[in-house]
Amino acid sequence: MIEKKLSACLVALAALSAVPAAKAADLPARKAPPPVAAAPLFTWTGFHLGYNRGYGGAVYEANAALAAPPAGWASQTFDHASGWVTGLQAGYDRHLSNDVVLGVETDLQWSDIQSSHQAATATSNPFLAAAANTSQSLEWFGTTRARLGYSFGRLLPYVTGGVAYGETSVQSLQMLPGLAMGVSRRAGGVGFAAGAGLDVALSDRLSARAEYLYLQLPGVAGIAAGVAPASPALVGAYQTGTIGANLVRGGLNYRFAGVNDLLPAAPSGDLLTTVKGMLFEEPALDWTSFYAGVNGGYGGNVLNLTTSSSSPGFAQVTNLSDRSGGGVAGGQVGYQFQFARRFVLGVESDAHWSGVTASHQETAFGAGVFSAGAAYGMDWFGTTRARLGLARASSLLFVTGGVAYGGVSVAGGPAGPFLAGANATQFGWTVGSGTEYALTDKLSLKADYLYVSLNGVSGRAAAGSLAESFSTGSIATHVTRVGLNWRFASFGH
Repeated sequence: MIEKKLSACLVALAALSAVPAAKAADLPARKAPPPVAAAPLFTWTGFHLGYNRGYGGAVYEANAALAAPPAGWASQTFDHASGWVTGLQAGYDRHLSNDVVLGVETDLQWSDIQSSHQAATATSNPFLAAAANTSQSLEWFGTTRARLGYSFGRLLPYVTGGVAYGETSVQSLQMLPGLAMGVSRRAGGVGFAAGAGLDVALSDRLSARAEYLYLQLPGVAGIAAGVAPASPALVGAYQTGTIGANLVRGGLNYRFAGVNDLLPAAPSGDLLTTVKGMLFEEPALDWTSFYAGVNGGYGGNVLNLTTSSSSPGFAQVTNLSDRSGGGVAGGQVGYQFQFARRFVLGVESDAHWSGVTASHQETAFGAGVFSAGAAYGMDWFGTTRARLGLARASSLLFVTGGVAYGGVSVAGGPAGPFLAGANATQFGWTVGSGTEYALTDKLSLKADYLYVSLNGVSGRAAAGSLAESFSTGSIATHVTRVGLNWRFASFGH
């Protein structure tokens, strides 16, 4: 009896268990959610095309010799060169699995880099009058270089080197006491280029660049012709040294492969809408903080110097105009705060060592030895400036302006026993613009341009009965520089 009741209970339980199973079988099957795809890793692999602009220069040498019986005539000169470069680059990079990036890049550049020396001497003794107008120019150049870098995500520091090619030229007309000489020559050549830089990915397609590049091309050689009183036409040779340049330049590259992991896709619509979207993209960072940093770059311009000498029965005035050029290095400190979400207002002060100098050094050998030279420029400078910026995404675009101060000097002279020289601390003004990009939570990369103008310097000297004086115009320079800033508060504070 008990066995029959137990069997009935088991049957009933089995029936009850089957009912939900049957109902569940009648329900539609639930699909498993698709697996979440892993976000693709950022890669530098791909072709790129871009634009760059920068400033650079070097010191150029020239040698001339004429057959001028009975003694002959020869000279050696050194001048500073500087100027702008602008161009395009294209290349391909391959991002390896160990984060090493190998690539090749070629660029083509217009160049304003040249040395120039203009001098005119008026004197009470017409046999001592002189004039000169000389220049050596890097007209254009290109490079084809290998690149080796290591990827830190959206940061790519790299070294680069390869072949350089371009066109150089020389123009020279000199009228010295008892001699006139001229030469004009253009030539193409092949040399080398080497440097280092940093690429920063702004988006999956767009990257910014700061780069130093040194290039060197062969010099220019040609025939020089001259005339001298009571002598037949003179023929000789003119040859420059190598024509090179230290370049500091920044640029942008558009990549034809990448991943969309940093910024949203560009806004749809017409070009104006796209540009407005890029400029006014919602800021991702708070730039409010004290900061300190270092920077380096290159500067140059055209400077002017007037000298005069007089003694009983004699007077002489020389006007000089020379290209200046040289490197700058220094540091900066500042504070800025962000308001109305997009705008950044701040103040910054900096101090720099400066090698920006205009100089013309010449030694001539003929009926004796004649040596002349002048060097004048900016030994150091500093600025204190207001900055107004527009924040977008992880970058800051800014304009800046304020006061400048620095040491300016004159040494040597353009002719004869010019012994006068002086240096002074002068004041002036500065304006510029630039961009800054956050590399980490506290570190940012800055690239900017400054125009710095200081008051000139003047002085007097005497040597026996000879009295001398000199004065410069304003000592001004274009400065292109790249630097790093360390913030005392994180961007996310």
